[in-house]
Amino acid sequence: MSQPTDEDKLNALVVEIRVLESTYNELTSRQSLLERALIENRAALDALKGLAENTSDEVLSQIGGGAMLRSKPPSTDKVLVSIGSNVVLEKTREEAVALMEGRAREVEKSLVSVIGQRNEIAERLDADRQVLNSVLSRQNQQE
Repeated sequence: MSQPTDEDKLNALVVEIRVLESTYNELTSRQSLLERALIENRAALDALKGLAENTSDEVLSQIGGGAMLRSKPPSTDKVLVSIGSNVVLEKTREEAVALMEGRAREVEKSLVSVIGQRNEIAERLDADRQVLNSVLSRQNQQE
């Protein structure tokens, strides 16, 4: 069996860099998605807690396109919570808050994991790029 040539090693390194870049981009997308989910979850939690504490006569409800309607504050004794697969359950406010806080913790764990994976990929990518640059500079000096 023959030894891989420098060109073979270079090609393999380029392929690995491309795969790592693709993985890095995918993890960045996941991180962004998880961050948005966490923000949305926290906003919902703040709204649930705020409505229960606030005794305002009026609230503004967004209907889309920057338009809002004035309305009476809804009752927060019972809350409808999506549990996935288009299934919605009615829960007490306390149960809903507990469920959403649990979701927030899970999203935070996933976010930490994705950030860790992304950082590992970034380190490998930087290392491979340095090796590629050194191999290319060595080849240029030999020519």
